[in-house]
Amino acid sequence: MSKTKTKISTDNTELRKALVNLVGEVQSDPKNADLVFSASSKLVEGLVTDVQVRDFNFLSDEPEALGGTDVGPNPVEYVLGALAACQQIVIKAHATVLGINVQEVTVEAEGRLDLQGFLGISESRPGFENVTFISTIKTDETSEDKLKKLEQLAFNNCPVLDIVRNKTAVEGKVKFIG
Repeated sequence: MSKTKTKISTDNTELRKALVNLVGEVQSDPKNADLVFSASSKLVEGLVTDVQVRDFNFLSDEPEALGGTDVGPNPVEYVLGALAACQQIVIKAHATVLGINVQEVTVEAEGRLDLQGFLGISESRPGFENVTFISTIKTDETSEDKLKKLEQLAFNNCPVLDIVRNKTAVEGKVKFIG
Protein backbone atom coordinates (compact mmCIF):
# COMPACT_ATOMS: atom_id res chain seq x y z
CA MET A 1 0.00 0.00 0.00
CA SER A 2 1.44 3.33 -0.99
CA LYS A 3 1.06 6.48 1.03
CA THR A 4 1.39 9.97 -0.27
CA LYS A 5 2.08 12.96 1.89
CA THR A 6 1.02 16.37 0.76
CA LYS A 7 2.82 19.38 2.12
CA ILE A 8 0.36 22.00 3.23
CA SER A 9 1.25 25.41 1.90
CA THR A 10 1.84 27.98 4.59
CA ASP A 11 1.04 30.80 2.16
CA ASN A 12 -2.72 31.01 2.43
CA THR A 13 -3.07 34.34 0.63
CA GLU A 14 -5.06 33.01 -2.34
CA LEU A 15 -7.17 30.67 -0.21
CA ARG A 16 -7.98 33.46 2.24
CA LYS A 17 -8.90 35.80 -0.62
CA ALA A 18 -11.19 33.18 -2.19
CA LEU A 19 -12.92 32.45 1.14
CA VAL A 20 -13.40 36.13 1.99
CA ASN A 21 -14.81 36.73 -1.52
CA LEU A 22 -17.18 33.78 -1.10
CA VAL A 23 -18.43 35.13 2.23
CA GLY A 24 -18.97 38.53 0.61
CA GLU A 25 -20.91 37.03 -2.32
CA VAL A 26 -23.20 35.09 0.00
CA GLN A 27 -23.73 38.05 2.32
CA SER A 28 -24.56 40.37 -0.59
CA ASP A 29 -27.05 37.89 -2.10
CA PRO A 30 -28.17 34.93 0.05
CA LYS A 31 -29.31 33.13 -3.13
CA ASN A 32 -25.60 32.49 -3.78
CA ALA A 33 -25.59 30.17 -0.75
CA ASP A 34 -28.06 27.70 -2.26
CA LEU A 35 -26.13 24.81 -3.84
CA VAL A 36 -27.27 21.43 -5.08
CA PHE A 37 -24.86 18.50 -5.08
CA SER A 38 -25.62 15.24 -6.85
CA ALA A 39 -24.30 11.75 -7.38
CA SER A 40 -25.34 8.76 -9.45
CA SER A 41 -24.34 5.15 -9.14
CA LYS A 42 -24.67 1.98 -11.20
CA LEU A 43 -24.36 -1.57 -9.93
CA VAL A 44 -21.56 -3.09 -12.01
CA GLU A 45 -21.07 -6.68 -10.86
CA GLY A 46 -21.73 -8.51 -7.62
CA LEU A 47 -21.81 -5.72 -5.02
CA VAL A 48 -19.45 -3.39 -6.93
CA THR A 49 -20.92 0.00 -7.77
CA ASP A 50 -19.54 2.71 -10.03
CA VAL A 51 -20.33 6.09 -8.49
CA GLN A 52 -20.16 9.34 -10.45
CA VAL A 53 -19.89 12.75 -8.79
CA ARG A 54 -19.25 15.67 -11.16
CA ASP A 55 -16.31 14.52 -13.33
CA PHE A 56 -15.13 11.92 -10.80
CA ASN A 57 -15.79 8.18 -10.72
CA PHE A 58 -15.06 5.85 -7.85
CA LEU A 59 -15.91 2.29 -6.94
CA SER A 60 -17.71 1.07 -3.87
CA ASP A 61 -17.84 -2.55 -2.78
CA GLU A 62 -18.04 -4.64 0.35
CA PRO A 63 -15.23 -6.59 2.02
CA GLU A 64 -15.10 -10.28 1.14
CA ALA A 65 -16.43 -11.16 4.61
CA LEU A 66 -19.63 -9.26 3.71
CA GLY A 67 -20.03 -10.84 0.27
CA GLY A 68 -18.05 -8.37 -1.83
CA THR A 69 -14.78 -8.52 -3.69
CA ASP A 70 -13.11 -5.68 -1.74
CA VAL A 71 -12.25 -3.54 -4.78
CA GLY A 72 -13.23 -0.36 -2.95
CA PRO A 73 -14.47 1.04 0.35
CA ASN A 74 -18.07 0.27 1.24
CA PRO A 75 -20.67 3.05 1.47
CA VAL A 76 -20.45 3.48 5.25
CA GLU A 77 -16.65 3.75 4.98
CA TYR A 78 -17.17 6.54 2.45
CA VAL A 79 -19.40 8.27 5.01
CA LEU A 80 -16.58 8.11 7.56
CA GLY A 81 -14.11 9.30 4.93
CA ALA A 82 -16.45 12.15 4.01
CA LEU A 83 -16.68 13.15 7.68
CA ALA A 84 -12.88 13.11 8.03
CA ALA A 85 -12.33 15.10 4.83
CA CYS A 86 -15.05 17.61 5.72
CA GLN A 87 -13.51 18.19 9.14
CA GLN A 88 -10.15 18.85 7.50
CA ILE A 89 -11.64 21.27 4.96
CA VAL A 90 -13.69 23.15 7.56
CA ILE A 91 -10.71 23.43 9.89
CA LYS A 92 -8.34 24.62 7.14
CA ALA A 93 -10.84 27.10 5.69
CA HIS A 94 -11.80 28.68 9.01
CA ALA A 95 -8.22 28.64 10.32
CA THR A 96 -7.14 30.51 7.20
CA VAL A 97 -9.78 33.20 7.71
CA LEU A 98 -8.90 33.44 11.42
CA GLY A 99 -5.21 33.82 10.56
CA ILE A 100 -4.23 30.52 12.19
CA ASN A 101 -1.33 28.73 10.52
CA VAL A 102 -2.34 25.08 10.15
CA GLN A 103 0.53 22.80 9.21
CA GLU A 104 -1.39 19.52 9.31
CA VAL A 105 -4.85 18.16 10.06
CA THR A 106 -5.48 14.46 10.58
CA VAL A 107 -8.81 12.89 11.41
CA GLU A 108 -9.51 9.40 12.72
CA ALA A 109 -13.19 8.41 12.40
CA GLU A 110 -14.94 5.22 13.45
CA GLY A 111 -18.53 4.04 13.30
CA ARG A 112 -20.20 1.11 15.06
CA LEU A 113 -22.79 -0.80 13.02
CA ASP A 114 -24.97 -3.81 13.89
CA LEU A 115 -25.25 -6.02 10.78
CA GLN A 116 -28.53 -7.50 12.02
CA GLY A 117 -30.35 -4.33 10.89
CA PHE A 118 -28.81 -4.42 7.39
CA LEU A 119 -29.53 -8.14 7.09
CA GLY A 120 -33.13 -7.67 8.22
CA ILE A 121 -32.89 -10.23 11.01
CA SER A 122 -33.68 -7.86 13.87
CA GLU A 123 -35.17 -4.46 14.56
CA SER A 124 -31.67 -2.94 14.91
CA ARG A 125 -31.19 0.11 12.77
CA PRO A 126 -29.16 -0.59 9.62
CA GLY A 127 -27.00 2.51 10.00
CA PHE A 128 -24.34 3.51 12.46
CA GLU A 129 -25.27 3.21 16.13
CA ASN A 130 -22.59 5.75 16.93
CA VAL A 131 -19.73 7.60 15.27
CA THR A 132 -16.61 8.91 16.99
CA PHE A 133 -13.81 11.01 15.58
CA ILE A 134 -10.71 12.88 16.64
CA SER A 135 -9.42 15.82 14.61
CA THR A 136 -5.77 16.60 15.36
CA ILE A 137 -4.42 19.96 14.27
CA LYS A 138 -0.73 20.79 14.08
CA THR A 139 -0.29 24.54 14.48
CA ASP A 140 2.03 27.09 15.97
CA GLU A 141 -0.92 29.24 17.08
CA THR A 142 -0.80 30.13 20.79
CA SER A 143 -3.96 32.23 21.18
CA GLU A 144 -6.38 30.14 23.26
CA ASP A 145 -9.27 32.31 22.04
CA LYS A 146 -8.49 31.65 18.37
CA LEU A 147 -7.99 27.92 18.98
CA LYS A 148 -11.27 27.67 20.92
CA LYS A 149 -13.08 29.51 18.11
CA LEU A 150 -11.59 27.09 15.56
CA GLU A 151 -12.69 24.12 17.67
CA GLN A 152 -16.25 25.49 17.82
CA LEU A 153 -16.29 26.08 14.07
CA ALA A 154 -15.07 22.51 13.43
CA PHE A 155 -18.02 21.14 15.41
CA ASN A 156 -20.67 23.63 14.31
CA ASN A 157 -19.89 24.33 10.64
CA CYS A 158 -19.03 20.93 9.18
CA PRO A 159 -21.78 19.90 6.70
CA VAL A 160 -21.04 16.16 6.91
CA LEU A 161 -20.95 16.23 10.72
CA ASP A 162 -24.31 18.01 10.59
CA ILE A 163 -25.71 15.33 8.25
CA VAL A 164 -24.66 12.42 10.49
CA ARG A 165 -25.58 14.21 13.72
CA ASN A 166 -28.99 15.60 12.83
CA LYS A 167 -32.12 14.46 11.04
CA THR A 168 -32.06 15.31 7.35
CA ALA A 169 -35.22 15.21 5.27
CA VAL A 170 -34.80 12.45 2.71
CA GLU A 171 -37.28 11.38 0.05
CA GLY A 172 -36.75 8.37 -2.12
CA LYS A 173 -38.55 5.70 -4.05
CA VAL A 174 -37.85 2.39 -5.67
CA LYS A 175 -39.11 1.95 -9.20
CA PHE A 176 -39.10 -1.17 -11.29
CA ILE A 177 -38.61 -1.27 -15.05
CA GLY A 178 -39.03 -4.23 -17.37
